[in-house]
Amino acid sequence: MGGILGARVMPCPPELRPAALEVLYRRMPATLRGHLIAEVLADAQAGDLDLSGLWVARIRSGRIIGAMMTQALAGKVAAVWPPEVRPSWRRAPMAAALVRSALENLSTRGYRLAQAALDESAGPQAARDLARGGMPHITELLYLERDTTTPLPWPIPGPDHDRREATATATATATAPDFVWRPYAPAIAEEFRAVLQATYEGSLDMPELEGTRSLEDILAGHQAAGLFVPARWQLGALAGEPDSGAVLLLNEAPGREAWEVIYLGLTPTARGRGLGRAVIRHALDLARRAGAPVLELAVDLRNSPAVRLYRQTGFTPRDRRSVHLAVLRGPG
Repeated sequence: MGGILGARVMPCPPELRPAALEVLYRRMPATLRGHLIAEVLADAQAGDLDLSGLWVARIRSGRIIGAMMTQALAGKVAAVWPPEVRPSWRRAPMAAALVRSALENLSTRGYRLAQAALDESAGPQAARDLARGGMPHITELLYLERDTTTPLPWPIPGPDHDRREATATATATATAPDFVWRPYAPAIAEEFRAVLQATYEGSLDMPELEGTRSLEDILAGHQAAGLFVPARWQLGALAGEPDSGAVLLLNEAPGREAWEVIYLGLTPTARGRGLGRAVIRHALDLARRAGAPVLELAVDLRNSPAVRLYRQTGFTPRDRRSVHLAVLRGPG
């Protein structure tokens, strides 16, 4: 791979992984670092963790001065974590080189998207390193949760709602028709795909992603996000309105007693009619009947109608992360 300022940037050879992980976790207390590295290496040896996405910057003496991790995900997407580089006058360009090299490699392997989600512990330096390497900051994701047993509250004015808007929302909710729901099955696969595709039109949730991947890749990514059960993927239709529909994708959250709303979308003609609330009610009903006490979701903070819907239906914040994104245009 490429070199910069006397260092070689490359995928980490297996024999150098312990030294690379020392750099990657260098900010951790020494008493915890050794235990974590041993655990990571053991998981990799057992096949439970893939370290092929570990990258290093190595100087001529053989010393590793920088490291970063990427992880291949389903649907031609890769997760990226910010690089760690030992302090020096060339720290910033070395960090950027690690990111660029990893992105170039992912692109040549056919990946379409590389994404990073940074919490507040990452700090501004991590964001700058990703941006310099070709992963600009795109938006903030708000992670929300709600218990499944509390009834939906009636729409009320909030800080960004005047009373006239709240009244209009309540009226739309009271007069809105309801969806007839069907679980995903091979017999409705084509209809399901068509409605799903229609829900992307004019979407305010991560519009940068539009057209970057095929529908097959998107579905593969959704299936891999948690425990996939076809019956928990739902297609909603309105009687007498063939162009008005909804898609609700629910997966069980791995390692937690919760379900996740992986995707919620309305076709353009179904929007602005109070129907989003009906989709949330259906999601809560499905999760509650299955014994899941909590429903979780994430939303692009720029999508103010969706943020307002979730606030009105009783969801509360549990986390917030900054999204960095690179659209990759390589073969595949």
